[in-house]
Amino acid sequence: MMKKNTANTNIAERRQRILDAAAGLIVRYGYDKTSMSDIAAEAGVTRAIVYLHFDSKDQLFETLLFNETRRYMQAWLEDMQYSPDGGTLAGLFRSALRAVHASAFMAAMMTQDRRMFGSYLRKPGNLFTPVQSRALWPDTIRALQAVHAVREDVDPDLFAHLMNALATGVLTLQNDPGQGEAPPFDALLPLVADLVERTLTPPGGGDQEAGRAVLRSMAEAMRAHFEESAAANTSA
Repeated sequence: MMKKNTANTNIAERRQRILDAAAGLIVRYGYDKTSMSDIAAEAGVTRAIVYLHFDSKDQLFETLLFNETRRYMQAWLEDMQYSPDGGTLAGLFRSALRAVHASAFMAAMMTQDRRMFGSYLRKPGNLFTPVQSRALWPDTIRALQAVHAVREDVDPDLFAHLMNALATGVLTLQNDPGQGEAPPFDALLPLVADLVERTLTPPGGGDQEAGRAVLRSMAEAMRAHFEESAAANTSA
């Protein structure tokens, strides 16, 4: 039994090493320029071993996408849970941006970096649409308006568009050397969150406890949906 457990652990560690190697290479060179042979060399295994774990580069990439998104969601939920303003949309926005910025892979995914993801973005049924749903922010704003945690006179669709533009702009400029030296992310983040808070917070601060309950419920529903999708992808 001990030998079997050790063997299973070694296989899981090798699989993760392959995924970590793929993440680093795709961030550096892009999806199209990264081959399975490159990934095998970076992970210190043979190409045949890579194919033992993954049938194709698409399957490897989609597994990586799910894994990185799971890590991002966990970091985001923990940050939101322990933050004093975790019941506000500004707190949610700040936690999400911080978690995305911590992962070069996720930052590129959220901005849909075409250099990095290349031909995968043109693949029918690619995973970007369900993972990066643009309906998230409008639905969240409406839910918080319903419990008086966000001003009721704000148009959810218009402000959601602005929040997406802010997030994409901050992440893109932070990772684009052609734009010159960007201000430190830790200096920008409070300013962006403050802008959202000043625009959306009702007079008197609103009902943050109700807001926290709404955000936690929505976050748990998102996590459950994501885990179901990940399980379906793994078994396919």
